[in-house]
Amino acid sequence: MRTDYPLYVVAIVCFIIAIYAYAAPLAETELYIYSLVVIGIIFIGLGYIARPKGTTLSITKTSPPKPELSVELPAQPKTEQQEESTNAATKKTAQKKKTTRRRRKKT
Repeated sequence: MRTDYPLYVVAIVCFIIAIYAYAAPLAETELYIYSLVVIGIIFIGLGYIARPKGTTLSITKTSPPKPELSVELPAQPKTEQQEESTNAATKKTAQKKKTTRRRRKKT
């Protein structure tokens, strides 16, 4: 439970008693009223000091994750069909790049 709530309740009770004493026709109640008001103000201050502080987010620097070492498998010898398909694909992309470069230069 929060500790500031009971302090606020005591302050409110002091203020209520001070208001009642001020309204009641009793003799020599001025000192009593002022003391209750001062005590109420003190308890409000104590409640303010005892309230929980706001949470602050602390930003900590974290190092970037370390790259994992990958194990490469030994290269397997390619067959002639794989080499021909790779060369053909490379030639096609090279031709496409050349044509796009030409188009860009012209425009």
